[in-house]
Amino acid sequence: YSSAASDVYKRQRLSKTQYNSHKMKDLLIDYSNNHEDISQPLIFWPSVMILLLSVVGIMWSLETPFAFSDVSPILNWGTLFLMVMTVYCFLISFVLAIGLIPFFISTIMLFLWLENLGYSIMYISIYGITFSLYGIYRGRRIQNNLRSVIEDLQMVIIAPILLLSKIYTKLGIHVFDPTNKRR
Repeated sequence: YSSAASDVYKRQRLSKTQYNSHKMKDLLIDYSNNHEDISQPLIFWPSVMILLLSVVGIMWSLETPFAFSDVSPILNWGTLFLMVMTVYCFLISFVLAIGLIPFFISTIMLFLWLENLGYSIMYISIYGITFSLYGIYRGRRIQNNLRSVIEDLQMVIIAPILLLSKIYTKLGIHVFDPTNKRR
């Protein structure tokens, strides 16, 4: 009850945008705290990025309404997902969002290239999800169980932001750092 009352109090004090941004930062902090036990980061983090690429690839392969092609030939569910993710990143941190834009552009270019070569993005993405989930499972130390892998699948949007914030922190670039326990 006290956390619900605190939540109501925070909502009353903050504007809607500030409140949503605060909740997103809380989500990032929780996700970061759950990923302090990564035993093999060279397996875990690439697997997380492959998971994101694979999810976007599956969304890219889904049938789109004709109205999408009227707007742009590359507008599909995958690019729409990346656009929503970009807005989400801008709500958390401008610097992190700018840092992720080249990754998003590269992702779009990769899928356009694969389409032009005639490869099935759906099959590649299904294989990618399979291998990335195994990599995520193997990259964990303590929470090496199915529940933690499912949480990582649910947090596919948060993981790249967390990874980029860790890279920025190591480079000395000051951004919102979800690994910082103080708020």
